[in-house]
Amino acid sequence: MKKGTRYVGAAAIAALAAASLGMGAAAQAATRNVSIFVGYSAADAQSFQDELNIEFPASSGIKVKVTTLASFDTDITTKIKAGQAPDIAMWPQPGGLLKQKAKLVPLDKLLGASTLNSIIKTEVPGFELLGKSGNTTYGLPVSANLKSIVFYNPAVFAANGWTVPTTQAQLDALQTKIASSGKAYPWCAGTESGGATGWSLTDWMEELVLKNAGVATYNQWWKGQVHWNNPAIVKAGNALASTLLAAGETPGGGPGVTSRNFGLATTAGLFETDKTKGACALLKQGSFITGFFPDAIQAELKAGNYAHVGVFAYPSGPAGGAVLGGGDTAGVFHNNPAVAAVAKFIMSDKMGTHGYAAKAAGFLSPHKTFNPAYLGTSLNKKFQTIFSKASGFGFDGSDQAPPAVNAAEWSELTNWFAGKETMAQAFAIIDAAYNQ
Repeated sequence: MKKGTRYVGAAAIAALAAASLGMGAAAQAATRNVSIFVGYSAADAQSFQDELNIEFPASSGIKVKVTTLASFDTDITTKIKAGQAPDIAMWPQPGGLLKQKAKLVPLDKLLGASTLNSIIKTEVPGFELLGKSGNTTYGLPVSANLKSIVFYNPAVFAANGWTVPTTQAQLDALQTKIASSGKAYPWCAGTESGGATGWSLTDWMEELVLKNAGVATYNQWWKGQVHWNNPAIVKAGNALASTLLAAGETPGGGPGVTSRNFGLATTAGLFETDKTKGACALLKQGSFITGFFPDAIQAELKAGNYAHVGVFAYPSGPAGGAVLGGGDTAGVFHNNPAVAAVAKFIMSDKMGTHGYAAKAAGFLSPHKTFNPAYLGTSLNKKFQTIFSKASGFGFDGSDQAPPAVNAAEWSELTNWFAGKETMAQAFAIIDAAYNQ
């Protein structure tokens, strides 16, 4: 018997099961507690708790308790080993979830195959693969974040007559136009990040592999089943070189990218109007990057002023419009009607509709059917709209690859950009890391 759970007879159990699955019992004789462990900030955890309190009021017979873990991946493993697994846990990395699959409840057994399939059908294709092993689904996403976006400064664009591109051909033409104007470098870019220097270049590679090769090849690639000398991967590398390494594309060229902090790349260039001071027009970065914008720009955003911050989707490529990102994936340790009801809600397109989507700092829904109106800012609404139009989804590949491969990607892509080795040499070293 799970600690904190009280059984009060067959009639009460039947009533609880009916109510907790939405089948309508008028009253409950007992409350079933449901625990959820997350890796959220205190503020986001409280907003998540508030969302669940609205969905599951006292009359539901279900009481949900959200607990945030300071170091989620380490702490959740310790809890599980100590026999203190929660009812539901939400991993920021799906690989961590799948490592616990022997202890998790397959979702078809928890929710029923019909309900599971109906939830999956509303998701951006590719999200359903994150918590799947073989033919069994052990987890589904609750939230998402987006990396397939490009920030720009609308005031600078208007002053120079530049227009937002919607296709790769238009983006290429805009890049050429900006470079020839003498007003700015086309791209803002920086990858210095202390011990994690190079991670933003992995995002670039992942974006271009997704757009040029598609989700299936992308997933085989980060797993090491498609090698870095494969023509599709080489093509993505060449596209990255023509975007950032060609002369005049970004301040300081490749060495400038490797020495410039990934956050300061925004402050130094996107809001500057003098090319001699590093003005740059386009920034490909994740939705989180607004937290690194200058204080004055952040104040504008808080006031709903978007005069200096615009965003567009990184255009589709030959393989379509799949997008790159991340998110939290939920897995379930205990199978009972109350847990099933809570899991069904947080994994559905209804999650976020009670205020969480408007309050949480980085919440986007993985569901194509989620209404952007529930989100709190114009930027987040735009991000959600981009998700709704995506043909597929790829989770950050370097984060899922073996640690030795992740480290090699960071270091060798940095060395390539710094001019210390060729692209082919860098790719060969990364490939060899799969054998370590």
